[in-house]
Amino acid sequence: MHAPDRYARVVSISKEGLNTDSRAEAVQSFLERLDQAASFRPDLACLPENTPGREPEEVPGPSTEAFAAWAKAHRCWVICPLIARENGVLYNTSVLFDREGRIVWRYRKQHPTEPEIERGILPGPRHPGVFKTDFGNLGMAICFDVNWFEDWTNLKEAGADLAVFSSAYSANLVLAAHALRNEMYIVSSTRSRLCRIYDITGTELDHSGAYRGWAQYNLNLDKRLFEIDFHMKKIRALEQKYGDRVELTWFHDEDWFTLASRDPELSTAALIEEFELVPRRPYHKRCEDAQNRARPSRERAGAVS
Repeated sequence: MHAPDRYARVVSISKEGLNTDSRAEAVQSFLERLDQAASFRPDLACLPENTPGREPEEVPGPSTEAFAAWAKAHRCWVICPLIARENGVLYNTSVLFDREGRIVWRYRKQHPTEPEIERGILPGPRHPGVFKTDFGNLGMAICFDVNWFEDWTNLKEAGADLAVFSSAYSANLVLAAHALRNEMYIVSSTRSRLCRIYDITGTELDHSGAYRGWAQYNLNLDKRLFEIDFHMKKIRALEQKYGDRVELTWFHDEDWFTLASRDPELSTAALIEEFELVPRRPYHKRCEDAQNRARPSRERAGAVS
């Protein structure tokens, strides 16, 4: 089975150390940092919440036009968050540009804070779904959205391969929990503290810091997570057959492993089928079904406390 190119090279730009005294200075500073990160040849570049500042502006407008030009010049998808004025109302918005610099999607923050609402910023629509790019399915969240766990589950169930969290702060522990709970890559881009990129296990893959103002990683979107249960002999056989054509990582304390193909002619789905592997989430569902069948009928009906 042929596997499409399911890698995504992602950079997440931090505000730390940039001149953001005015809108024009903020935009120029972020463009300069994007230029520095361009050596990684990203497929997706993510900017933090309120990138040009907190003053509302039209979309398209001067800020979005500048980042659209960068997206086109570097053939890169770009996410630019800002306070957008739409038909006289305000939304805390993340604007997605494609590789041609076209605006193709807007995510509007679902859960603005009370101070934002007092400033006239409205909540965005619930269950906004995901956007299909040429590397995978993309979901978004902004800052205070981090606290609504069901929204992150909705992104996973809608098919998101990764979610981008544009924010004023890092929300490290909660994002790690979302990544593991939903087995979904998460990229955080923040105005203060560290930008981080999380694996589907919740493990931190990279972060920004004092010596580099962005995080970067080449994500294998075909990676899947498994319990060790009943898999050991199968995985030994898989390793013997495919060697370095596969990426296998052990999580010894958790009794887990992750598996992904490194070979563009071999999909992870094909490996799962060939060796009759069962990823973690379907395995948990299978176990839960077996547990429910095994429960006494009175307990299943709720009669046993």
